[in-house]
Order: sequence, then structure tokens, then C-alpha cells
Amino acid sequence: MNSNIKIKALDIDENDFTKFRIFFDNGLISSPFEFYHYIDCFTEFALKLESFPIDVNDTITFEVGEDSEKWAYYLALKISCESDGRSIIHIKLDNHLGDSDLIKAEFFIKTLPASLNKFGQLLKSWNPKESTEVSWETTY
Repeated sequence: MNSNIKIKALDIDENDFTKFRIFFDNGLISSPFEFYHYIDCFTEFALKLESFPIDVNDTITFEVGEDSEKWAYYLALKISCESDGRSIIHIKLDNHLGDSDLIKAEFFIKTLPASLNKFGQLLKSWNPKESTEVSWETTY
């Protein structure tokens, strides 16, 4: 089953504060999500992805905001190993909006560690000022 993650820089201000749209698709469910952060917010995450996993208990995370109504939104990616040697990305999204504007989702993308390493390489080399979008696809 094909899965992908696409990240697009929608707007970058003079201080490199950036509006991002990230799109997740695991072949069964997909969801876009928008958030604001500095242009280099993926750097540390990319480095961890490149060398994932260090061991079978390795877990890495990328979080923006908090899972609390005090925050404008919450995005969490938790990457871990499965017992069969594959990897899984646990995705949690909540824009904390009410009524018909609410986006709240939780799902998984199954993948392989080598594919996550390539995703890390893509993210590390991505410069949103030169190319507004980065796209990663995996098969499970």
C-alpha cells in the first residue's frame, strides 16, 4: 500500500517564520494540516530520521503545539519499530477549532526503516526558499 507525506511552505516572512501545510496519506485515510513554525523546524527531526533506528527500542518524535485547548493546534509524529522489523509513524492532528472547522485525526503510516532514512535525507536537504514543497512516498 502506498503512503506519502507532503510538506509545503505556504508563506515565509522576513524572520523565516513559516506557514506550512503538511499532508498525510496512508492509502486508507488522508488529512492536510496547517501550522506555523520557523523554516528550520524539521532539521533536528531529519537528522534523527536519517539514523533511525539506533536500536529496536528507538522512538523519535516531532511535535508542534500541545494536545491542550490552550494551544492553537497540535501535531505529533511518533516513529517507532514494530516487532517484525518494520517501522510505523503514529500521526495525531488537532486544530482545536470547533464545529465544521475541526480537524482531528489519529492514524498510522507503516513503512521500513530504510525508507524513513531517505525521508530524513530529503528533509535535511530541503530548502523551502528554493523549493516550496517536499514529498516522500513509501510502500509497505
